[in-house]
Amino acid sequence: MDFDTTVKLAIYQTIAESAKTPTSFDVATALGADEADVRDAFLRLHQKRLLVPEPDDSSRLRMAPPFSGVPTPFPVQVGEKRYFANCIWDAFGVAAALHADADIPAADGHAGEQITLRVRDGQPVPEPCVAHFAVPAALWWKNIIYT
Repeated sequence: MDFDTTVKLAIYQTIAESAKTPTSFDVATALGADEADVRDAFLRLHQKRLLVPEPDDSSRLRMAPPFSGVPTPFPVQVGEKRYFANCIWDAFGVAAALHADADIPAADGHAGEQITLRVRDGQPVPEPCVAHFAVPAALWWKNIIYT
């Protein structure tokens, strides 16, 4: 397995186990690797649209899709752990990535009405709602942090 894939898998394993996004130092320590090599891997993975480092600190990750490295309005509760997703679409992706049942507290973007979306046995539980994406998916990576 190449080094970038090893780094990517270490990131996702850490997130799955702890609900926290590791830094380049954390990944380097877990792998027994040089932190500079891990940071370089972060950048290569970003170029492939697999990770998003923090704009002002490439040692920290803003996104390891579908997981967010920062709190967002899209929490995903899996058992006792709370993960954050980058958007409502990614919230369902968190449940899929973890192969777990999940509760996704959400709010209607227009009226603010609270709703809880659920995933059970690998399937979303039907709930009358609409998800709106203001930016077409083809344009998300033009400014992925703000779309």
